[in-house]
Amino acid sequence: MLVKVLPVGVLSVNCSVLIDESTGKALVVDPGADYEKILKNLEGFELVGILATHGHIDHIGQVRRLKENFHAPFYMHHADLFLLNNTLWPGFEKQIGASLPCPEPDMELEEGMEIKLGNSKLRVLHTPGHTPGSCCLYSEQDKVLIAGDLLFKGSVGRWDLPGGDPTALKMSLRRIFEELEEEVLVVCGHYEETTIGWEKKFNPYLRML
Repeated sequence: MLVKVLPVGVLSVNCSVLIDESTGKALVVDPGADYEKILKNLEGFELVGILATHGHIDHIGQVRRLKENFHAPFYMHHADLFLLNNTLWPGFEKQIGASLPCPEPDMELEEGMEIKLGNSKLRVLHTPGHTPGSCCLYSEQDKVLIAGDLLFKGSVGRWDLPGGDPTALKMSLRRIFEELEEEVLVVCGHYEETTIGWEKKFNPYLRML
Protein backbone atom coordinates (compact mmCIF):
# COMPACT_ATOMS: atom_id res chain seq x y z
CA MET A 1 0.00 0.00 0.00
CA LEU A 2 1.34 3.39 -1.02
CA VAL A 3 0.67 6.15 1.50
CA LYS A 4 0.76 9.76 0.30
CA VAL A 5 0.53 12.26 3.16
CA LEU A 6 -0.70 15.68 2.03
CA PRO A 7 -0.64 18.59 4.49
CA VAL A 8 -3.80 20.60 3.73
CA GLY A 9 -5.31 23.85 4.98
CA VAL A 10 -4.10 26.49 7.42
CA LEU A 11 -3.77 23.91 10.23
CA SER A 12 -1.67 21.51 8.11
CA VAL A 13 -4.06 18.60 8.50
CA ASN A 14 -2.46 15.41 7.20
CA CYS A 15 -4.79 14.10 4.51
CA SER A 16 -3.70 10.57 3.56
CA VAL A 17 -4.21 9.16 0.08
CA LEU A 18 -3.87 5.38 0.31
CA ILE A 19 -3.25 3.57 -2.97
CA ASP A 20 -3.16 -0.08 -3.96
CA GLU A 21 -1.00 0.08 -7.07
CA SER A 22 -1.93 -3.44 -8.23
CA THR A 23 -5.62 -2.56 -8.57
CA GLY A 24 -5.44 1.22 -8.99
CA LYS A 25 -7.91 1.73 -6.15
CA ALA A 26 -7.54 4.49 -3.54
CA LEU A 27 -8.91 5.68 -0.22
CA VAL A 28 -8.74 9.24 1.12
CA VAL A 29 -8.51 9.84 4.87
CA ASP A 30 -9.25 13.25 6.44
CA PRO A 31 -9.83 15.43 3.37
CA GLY A 32 -10.02 18.68 5.29
CA ALA A 33 -9.02 21.33 2.75
CA ASP A 34 -7.16 22.01 -0.52
CA TYR A 35 -9.53 20.05 -2.75
CA GLU A 36 -7.49 20.55 -5.92
CA LYS A 37 -4.36 19.20 -4.21
CA ILE A 38 -6.23 16.06 -3.17
CA LEU A 39 -7.70 15.70 -6.65
CA LYS A 40 -4.27 15.91 -8.27
CA ASN A 41 -2.97 13.08 -6.10
CA LEU A 42 -5.91 10.89 -7.11
CA GLU A 43 -5.21 11.21 -10.84
CA GLY A 44 -5.13 7.79 -12.46
CA PHE A 45 -6.72 6.02 -9.48
CA GLU A 46 -10.26 4.97 -8.58
CA LEU A 47 -11.48 6.47 -5.31
CA VAL A 48 -13.42 3.76 -3.47
CA GLY A 49 -13.83 5.35 -0.04
CA ILE A 50 -13.58 8.57 1.96
CA LEU A 51 -12.73 8.16 5.65
CA ALA A 52 -12.66 10.57 8.56
CA THR A 53 -10.73 9.80 11.72
CA HIS A 54 -13.13 12.17 13.49
CA GLY A 55 -15.76 14.79 12.76
CA HIS A 56 -13.93 18.11 13.20
CA ILE A 57 -14.39 20.43 10.25
CA ASP A 58 -10.66 20.71 9.49
CA HIS A 59 -10.68 16.95 8.76
CA ILE A 60 -13.94 16.68 6.78
CA GLY A 61 -14.11 19.99 4.91
CA GLN A 62 -13.87 18.41 1.44
CA VAL A 63 -15.92 15.25 1.97
CA ARG A 64 -18.92 16.76 0.19
CA ARG A 65 -16.98 17.71 -2.95
CA LEU A 66 -15.25 14.33 -3.14
CA LYS A 67 -18.57 12.51 -2.82
CA GLU A 68 -20.18 14.68 -5.47
CA ASN A 69 -17.29 14.06 -7.87
CA PHE A 70 -16.52 10.39 -7.24
CA HIS A 71 -19.70 9.00 -5.61
CA ALA A 72 -17.52 7.07 -3.16
CA PRO A 73 -18.92 6.09 0.26
CA PHE A 74 -18.05 8.18 3.30
CA TYR A 75 -17.00 6.38 6.51
CA MET A 76 -17.06 7.90 10.01
CA HIS A 77 -17.93 6.79 13.55
CA HIS A 78 -21.55 7.56 14.50
CA ALA A 79 -20.55 9.20 17.80
CA ASP A 80 -19.21 12.21 15.88
CA LEU A 81 -22.36 12.97 13.89
CA PHE A 82 -23.05 15.98 16.12
CA LEU A 83 -19.80 17.59 14.91
CA LEU A 84 -20.40 17.38 11.16
CA ASN A 85 -21.40 21.01 10.65
CA ASN A 86 -19.87 22.54 13.78
CA THR A 87 -17.47 25.23 12.55
CA LEU A 88 -15.53 25.21 15.87
CA TRP A 89 -14.73 28.93 15.55
CA PRO A 90 -16.78 31.70 13.85
CA GLY A 91 -15.76 31.95 10.20
CA PHE A 92 -13.36 29.00 10.34
CA GLU A 93 -15.24 27.20 7.57
CA LYS A 94 -14.49 30.12 5.21
CA GLN A 95 -10.85 30.22 6.26
CA ILE A 96 -10.33 26.61 5.21
CA GLY A 97 -12.77 26.69 2.28
CA ALA A 98 -14.95 23.93 3.75
CA SER A 99 -17.82 22.69 1.62
CA LEU A 100 -20.84 22.55 3.91
CA PRO A 101 -23.11 20.94 4.80
CA CYS A 102 -21.03 17.80 5.17
CA PRO A 103 -23.08 14.70 4.28
CA GLU A 104 -23.72 12.07 6.92
CA PRO A 105 -21.64 8.90 6.58
CA ASP A 106 -22.78 6.09 4.29
CA MET A 107 -20.91 3.59 6.46
CA GLU A 108 -20.20 3.78 10.18
CA LEU A 109 -16.70 3.01 11.42
CA GLU A 110 -16.78 0.49 14.26
CA GLU A 111 -14.18 -1.08 16.52
CA GLY A 112 -12.54 -4.05 14.79
CA MET A 113 -14.02 -3.29 11.36
CA GLU A 114 -11.74 -4.07 8.42
CA ILE A 115 -11.63 -1.91 5.31
CA LYS A 116 -9.98 -3.59 2.33
CA LEU A 117 -7.91 -1.84 -0.29
CA GLY A 118 -6.63 -4.31 -2.83
CA ASN A 119 -4.24 -6.63 -1.02
CA SER A 120 -4.09 -4.42 2.06
CA LYS A 121 -6.59 -3.86 4.82
CA LEU A 122 -7.12 -1.26 7.51
CA ARG A 123 -8.39 -2.25 10.95
CA VAL A 124 -10.48 0.32 12.80
CA LEU A 125 -9.44 1.12 16.37
CA HIS A 126 -12.05 3.19 18.20
CA THR A 127 -9.92 5.62 20.22
CA PRO A 128 -12.17 8.26 21.83
CA GLY A 129 -10.88 11.23 23.77
CA HIS A 130 -10.20 13.98 21.24
CA THR A 131 -13.79 13.39 20.15
CA PRO A 132 -16.20 10.59 21.17
CA GLY A 133 -15.99 9.00 17.72
CA SER A 134 -12.26 9.34 17.08
CA CYS A 135 -10.80 6.33 15.32
CA CYS A 136 -7.34 5.21 14.25
CA LEU A 137 -6.79 3.15 11.12
CA TYR A 138 -4.11 0.47 11.36
CA SER A 139 -2.47 -1.50 8.57
CA GLU A 140 -0.74 -4.42 10.26
CA GLN A 141 0.79 -5.53 6.96
CA ASP A 142 2.38 -2.14 6.33
CA LYS A 143 2.97 -1.28 10.01
CA VAL A 144 1.26 2.10 9.57
CA LEU A 145 -1.16 3.78 11.98
CA ILE A 146 -3.24 6.73 10.79
CA ALA A 147 -3.87 8.27 14.19
CA GLY A 148 -5.95 11.35 13.49
CA ASP A 149 -5.69 13.79 16.39
CA LEU A 150 -5.09 11.15 19.06
CA LEU A 151 -1.32 11.53 18.98
CA PHE A 152 1.24 14.00 17.66
CA LYS A 153 5.02 13.91 17.57
CA GLY A 154 5.97 14.87 21.12
CA SER A 155 2.39 15.68 22.06
CA VAL A 156 -1.18 14.34 22.29
CA GLY A 157 -4.59 15.42 21.06
CA ARG A 158 -6.61 18.23 22.59
CA TRP A 159 -9.54 17.44 24.85
CA ASP A 160 -10.90 20.99 25.24
CA LEU A 161 -12.94 21.05 22.01
CA PRO A 162 -16.58 19.84 21.74
CA GLY A 163 -16.81 16.20 22.82
CA GLY A 164 -13.31 16.04 24.29
CA ASP A 165 -12.71 13.73 27.25
CA PRO A 166 -9.27 13.60 28.95
CA THR A 167 -9.98 10.31 30.73
CA ALA A 168 -10.99 8.60 27.49
CA LEU A 169 -7.95 10.10 25.74
CA LYS A 170 -5.62 8.56 28.33
CA MET A 171 -7.23 5.16 27.90
CA SER A 172 -6.96 5.34 24.11
CA LEU A 173 -3.31 6.37 24.24
CA ARG A 174 -2.54 3.60 26.70
CA ARG A 175 -4.20 1.14 24.38
CA ILE A 176 -2.17 1.94 21.27
CA PHE A 177 1.12 1.93 23.19
CA GLU A 178 0.28 -1.45 24.68
CA GLU A 179 -0.99 -3.05 21.45
CA LEU A 180 1.31 -1.71 18.75
CA GLU A 181 4.97 -2.49 18.06
CA GLU A 182 7.65 0.18 18.38
CA GLU A 183 8.44 0.23 14.65
CA VAL A 184 4.89 1.22 13.66
CA LEU A 185 4.90 4.46 11.66
CA VAL A 186 2.34 6.95 12.95
CA VAL A 187 0.73 9.40 10.55
CA CYS A 188 -0.48 12.10 12.93
CA GLY A 189 -3.45 14.35 12.27
CA HIS A 190 -1.18 17.38 11.91
CA TYR A 191 2.50 18.04 11.31
CA GLU A 192 5.29 15.45 11.43
CA GLU A 193 5.07 11.69 11.34
CA THR A 194 6.54 9.65 14.18
CA THR A 195 6.83 6.08 15.46
CA ILE A 196 5.41 4.30 18.48
CA GLY A 197 8.95 3.67 19.74
CA TRP A 198 10.01 7.33 19.47
CA GLU A 199 6.95 8.48 21.39
CA LYS A 200 7.54 5.92 24.13
CA LYS A 201 11.00 7.37 24.68
CA PHE A 202 10.50 11.08 24.18
CA ASN A 203 6.85 12.14 24.47
CA PRO A 204 6.53 14.00 27.80
CA TYR A 205 2.74 13.72 27.82
CA LEU A 206 2.88 9.96 28.09
CA ARG A 207 3.95 10.27 31.72
CA MET A 208 0.29 10.94 32.49
CA LEU A 209 -0.48 7.36 31.47
